[in-house]
Amino acid sequence: MEPFPGIVLSELFCVWLKDEKALVTADLHLGIEGVAAADGAYFPKMQKPVIQKRLEAMLRRYRPELFVIAGDFKHNFGRNLVQEWNEVAAIYDFLSSRTEVALVRGNHDNYLKSIIADVPLPDFLNVGDAIIAHGHRDTEDVAKWKGPRLIAHEHPSLKLRDTVGARVAAPAFLFDEATRTLVLPALSPLAAGSDILRHEPLSPILGALDRRKLRAIAVLAHGLLDFGTVGGLESQQA
Repeated sequence: MEPFPGIVLSELFCVWLKDEKALVTADLHLGIEGVAAADGAYFPKMQKPVIQKRLEAMLRRYRPELFVIAGDFKHNFGRNLVQEWNEVAAIYDFLSSRTEVALVRGNHDNYLKSIIADVPLPDFLNVGDAIIAHGHRDTEDVAKWKGPRLIAHEHPSLKLRDTVGARVAAPAFLFDEATRTLVLPALSPLAAGSDILRHEPLSPILGALDRRKLRAIAVLAHGLLDFGTVGGLESQQA
């Protein structure tokens, strides 16, 4: 699916920039299990193998010359957990041994530079005519950009019910045609998605748009499914 020319949405939780041969994904939140354990919630450390499998699938399909992580590589705000040291280093080494890697700073990446010391960590990145930012801050550079704007941070998801009460929940891409703004789903299988029909936007960039006009593309096991606009979905779910 290609919402803007040269920008392809993938059911692999990423965006393919065809002309630049670049992949963009975001919100890995490595180490989230360790943070949960510190808060008294214990569950298996299963996220890294899932994320690495997803990254391997992206690399096999697209063979990118550039791989962009658009923020929130790790999860803990205040310090680097041992799990984060190990998993972030392993995933970065895995990617950088196969292609060029670029990182964009997310709001969870306060101490990422301690783990990956020699890699730039800018607030935004220009790739072709697109600007890529995490989306937790509405900077002037992003706000005034005239080309496509790729952001993350929101973890958008669709949680719908049918006429008999069955529910489906799926991560989703969001895009706004007027401003050429595209929101990526989270790559993390554990970072809970934000229900776009019931929660106000987390990102100030998204909050400045008319959310009812946003188009929602769900990421399902068999591919992508266009659910139309948020406004249309709200009227159907009322």
